Amino acid sequence: MSQNLNLENIKKEKDGIDVLADIFFHAVFGELVTPADLERFKWYGVYAQDEKQEYFKLRVPLSLGELNLNQLKTLSLISKKFSDDTLIFSNEQKVEFKNLKIYDLPNIFNLLLEAKLNTRFEAGHTIRRILTCPVNGIDDTQLVDVEPLANKLNDTFIGNKNFSNLPNKLQIAISGYEEGCNVQFIPDISFNATKDVKNKIIFAIKILDKTIGYITPAQVVKTAIALANIYKDFGDRTNPQNSSFEFLVNNWGINKFFDILNSTVNYKIEKNKTIQEQTIPKKPRMGINKSKIEEQSYIGCKIASSTIQSSNLDNLSSLLEKYNASKIKITHKGDIIILDALSNSANDLAIELEKIDFNPFV
Repeated sequence: MSQNLNLENIKKEKDGIDVLADIFFHAVFGELVTPADLERFKWYGVYAQDEKQEYFKLRVPLSLGELNLNQLKTLSLISKKFSDDTLIFSNEQKVEFKNLKIYDLPNIFNLLLEAKLNTRFEAGHTIRRILTCPVNGIDDTQLVDVEPLANKLNDTFIGNKNFSNLPNKLQIAISGYEEGCNVQFIPDISFNATKDVKNKIIFAIKILDKTIGYITPAQVVKTAIALANIYKDFGDRTNPQNSSFEFLVNNWGINKFFDILNSTVNYKIEKNKTIQEQTIPKKPRMGINKSKIEEQSYIGCKIASSTIQSSNLDNLSSLLEKYNASKIKITHKGDIIILDALSNSANDLAIELEKIDFNPFV
């Protein structure tokens, strides 16, 4: 629907972050949504499924890919009450509902809000949710737990009007592993932990998977802001084909890009740094694995289909409660990891998970 629309003009007329009231207006009055507003609705994860706008779909991005028990139950409720008794776990760490009626969106948004979920910056020309590794914080082969930094990055960018009108989307990842996370594609910007010769944690700045320098943990958020502002100010807004972050970097060349970045921050980005080579391999993601948290294990499960029946999601929630586990993560491949299973009952839980098509034994 966006092929013949000038997205820069659409954003000038109204910022995508300001469209929530319009979503509620259309929900109440049922008028057809204009093509321009349909584009803006994407900032909140709302998409028309058909030309007549009889049905809509909603994509819910997950911070760090994580869901707790209450959130799982809320998603199941939304599926039963407003959708078609199914939902999709996507490989983008998102949950998707289909066949929604637009008049139900306010109630759905309210339920998500009560569960501390939201759809801001799901799409559009924004900074997306920060990507992390699915076993961050529980794998003892990881150099550092990056959850506090990832949360700061999300708090800085998601829903921030200063970053709601970029030339195109921008994807940032942060990892406690030197080699980064396997997210199935190359993020625009990555911050990967490593250690210098003094055994101190530092982060490599990777632009399109090329390391351009090293910074301290305290400089990660400031560097991310500087990078986002460079893209916002200098990315191409005249030709949609040239509007990506990748095009800007390739057009300038990596050396010019580094020089401009270095000139915009009030600290020195170390271009060359002697680092320790890390030789400890990552632990597996699937199956039962010992967590670095005492007396806990994590259980990675393949799912038979990305489309999940709400009744089966209820089965999953019941099993987590039965075995005193409380949270899962959706991986970058659309599978799930039980994060906090008790080690003394992890095998019993895994056997029951397999029975409901969440298979740890692969």
